[in-house]
Amino acid sequence: MDSAQAAKQIAALSAAHHARVGNTRPQSGTNSAPLLGGTTPGYLSSNYDLSGSSPQQANFQMPTSHSSSASPSLVDSMSHSAPRMTSQTTNATLGQRRQGFLQGLANVMASHGTPLPPALTGIPNPNFDPSTSKWKNLEISSELGAIRLGGRDVSLFQLWGSVFQSGGGQAVAANNGWGAFLAQFGLPDEIPQRPPNVGTVPVAPMIGSLYMTMLHPFEQHFKNNLQDQQKRARQARQGSTEVMGHNRLPSGPHPGQSQRGPSTQSTVVPPSPANGGLSYSLSSLQQPESTPPIEIGSSTAHAVPNGFPLEGNVLDQDIQGIKRKMEYDERDGKRARQKTGSEPPTENSTSAISPAVDRSSSATTSNLTPQASETMQAPPRPRQQPSRRKIEYVPLAREVETYGGRDLSALETELATLPQRRPIRDVSEWGTVDIEALTMSIRSRLATELSYALTTLTLLSTMRGPTAGSGFPLVQASDLFEEVLDLLEEQAFGGSESPTADPPYAMPSITTYRDLCHLVYESESEPFAVLVPRQGSKDASSGPLQRPGDLILAITNIIRNLSTVNDNWDFLSRHTRLIDVLLRLCTVTAHGEHGTLLPAASALSLSDLIRVRRDVLYTLSTTAPNIQLSTSSPRINLRMAIRSFHLIASYLIDPVEAVPPIASIHLTGIPPSGNPKPPTLADTALEVFSRLSQLDSNRQIYSKHVPQDLVFRLFEALVHRLPVVDADFQLMVREPWLSYLEKIVLVLYSLAFLAPPELKQRLKADRALGFRGVMWRVVQKLLMNHEMRGFYTICSKRAVEAMKILDDAEDCFDTSKSTAPTMSFGMGYGEVGDSSSERGTGLLGGHRDVTWEILMLQEVGKDEVFFGELESLSRVEC
Repeated sequence: MDSAQAAKQIAALSAAHHARVGNTRPQSGTNSAPLLGGTTPGYLSSNYDLSGSSPQQANFQMPTSHSSSASPSLVDSMSHSAPRMTSQTTNATLGQRRQGFLQGLANVMASHGTPLPPALTGIPNPNFDPSTSKWKNLEISSELGAIRLGGRDVSLFQLWGSVFQSGGGQAVAANNGWGAFLAQFGLPDEIPQRPPNVGTVPVAPMIGSLYMTMLHPFEQHFKNNLQDQQKRARQARQGSTEVMGHNRLPSGPHPGQSQRGPSTQSTVVPPSPANGGLSYSLSSLQQPESTPPIEIGSSTAHAVPNGFPLEGNVLDQDIQGIKRKMEYDERDGKRARQKTGSEPPTENSTSAISPAVDRSSSATTSNLTPQASETMQAPPRPRQQPSRRKIEYVPLAREVETYGGRDLSALETELATLPQRRPIRDVSEWGTVDIEALTMSIRSRLATELSYALTTLTLLSTMRGPTAGSGFPLVQASDLFEEVLDLLEEQAFGGSESPTADPPYAMPSITTYRDLCHLVYESESEPFAVLVPRQGSKDASSGPLQRPGDLILAITNIIRNLSTVNDNWDFLSRHTRLIDVLLRLCTVTAHGEHGTLLPAASALSLSDLIRVRRDVLYTLSTTAPNIQLSTSSPRINLRMAIRSFHLIASYLIDPVEAVPPIASIHLTGIPPSGNPKPPTLADTALEVFSRLSQLDSNRQIYSKHVPQDLVFRLFEALVHRLPVVDADFQLMVREPWLSYLEKIVLVLYSLAFLAPPELKQRLKADRALGFRGVMWRVVQKLLMNHEMRGFYTICSKRAVEAMKILDDAEDCFDTSKSTAPTMSFGMGYGEVGDSSSERGTGLLGGHRDVTWEILMLQEVGKDEVFFGELESLSRVEC
């Protein structure tokens, strides 16, 4: 090989080396987008001037240094990113961002002629007039930059960040998505209206109106300034690229190689908008007229290192093999250390042309081959050059709302497309029902006839009449109903209970609902539990006959369904036998030496008993207002009073469940930020007792037959259920929890009313119970709430009445005392018929300052009874 051929091979190797080094020059790497409420140190955090450069509008500055250090796509992605909170953001930085946001918001709203209250933003504004401002009805929180809505603080900074992240105010309003932000601030779906208005109003439209009125102008200014900053940044990048275009490739001869023609020079073309300002191309090469121009992307065109053209026959098969091996070795090096574009350029790189990067395909165009000179004797053979790509792996995540591997959103969408379910049939669609045939079927006691009759009654009990509240009328089928009760007593007890039976003085203590559930869980968790014969199990010798427990459950379900019909309320509530039989079914007795608890009905198991007690409780909830516990038989009165009290107290007195509202939510495991409801069975039991004890005759029955210890246990459990901490009272803005609190107060009033004087003294003096302190805190918290005071007045009045009854410590059923003097003197100045002043012993004497403050409230002053009772509780009379 002569010296000329050796020089050509050396030049080819040098060209391959320079092309490889030029292609591997680091590009501007990616950077993580700023999170909500947080910014990157060099871009958003220090250069967004939210405070505003002028008093008229906020100024958002963008640094120009990014034009040379970051790729345009990176700047665009950062520019379009909403500010989000990072986990590394300190409290000081967060406070600065919030202060800057409030400054910018105040400036923007001032430029619109609607300045915000200085108490909201912390920025004084001499143009703000509280008497004429459109923001005068806003309730501003004690926290800077937040307002009060539904008893909760709503931060404007957090609201703006969340809406901006969701696409902006217009996008959220178009999708009607304001309700998605309620849980973030712990807001309920609805809040009561301000007095004197009644009812509730939805909260989601209020959040939308607040954002579009106050924060949407600021959002528009923010987006406009962001677009201006991006435009100036692109212009700066294009200007710097044009300056680079004047730097041409060196044209001196390569050492060891002769120059066969005029030197070629290349220029860098400014980036075009089509490629995003990233791709560079060679526009022209200065060559002799006979030489065609070089085109980028051709398989025969190659890059000219150091400005020298190379002959095509130099890159023979051996040189190509060496070059291809070097490329594969370089790929292995990339696998070991992936370059992100943040490394500085290598010192040995002599190429002045920066490789093009196409982010859409993550590919890098490389390996530009040299152009053959005009003295080439044979055209170069076209070769397929291996492409070199930089692969970026972007993890993909799909957020799917699943439960047990099932996509709930897809299921709901499919159910929405299905045809609507057929409504419940009207009772008239059955035509004429043969009541006599159903009666004879039940009376026959045949298995098939019982199945037919009970199935027909179950269907009839679920159907409704043509008018609201109407259904199957029991008044027209009294004989059928009596046969059903006979079947119920026969299957459960073997016959009816004698009216002269001894009263159940030896009944065990109250078995709570929680105790029954634990007993069922323990018994069913034992090994081979299904093989152990227990009470209520089906007798193997009965063959295909129904289990008696199933017949009892079917009958109690029918009675529960019929109790929801308004036309049947009076009939069921005045049916003394029905109430007595249902309460007897709920009885629990102790058996054996160890006192094993079993249902009083031998056909029922413990799990059956839990279902029966629940059905009876719901039945009593609709019929309780008209139930008369006082009958002609004293023994029946005693049985119904004790059994009903045991049933109701079993859902209320368990010490684990008798806790304040927020603690009861934690027991269920439901997050308080959602929409939790009060415990269903406890709420129903409170409703039953408040209705049963509404009549003085029923209160007298309870006072006469229920032991004082049971009354004290129930009273103590209800005091423990009262709200205590602020989190408890925040739940009271929701209607279900307010109703729950009112029922507790009503039951406390009824228990205090029916308690004998010695028990009242015990309740009032028990310091461990703390009834006075807890109840007074409830009254104070409810009446000092300026927004919801009108809704809390009734509950507060009943609480004061309960304290007044305990303070008097008198027998409420004693009618021997005269309510008016026998004689009165004077004309027009007597006290006959006039309400005399209340007397008290100073139950609230230690809280006189707060008591007098509450007495000055309008809602208290206009109610003479309420005012007199509360004032008497604060006086100490000798």
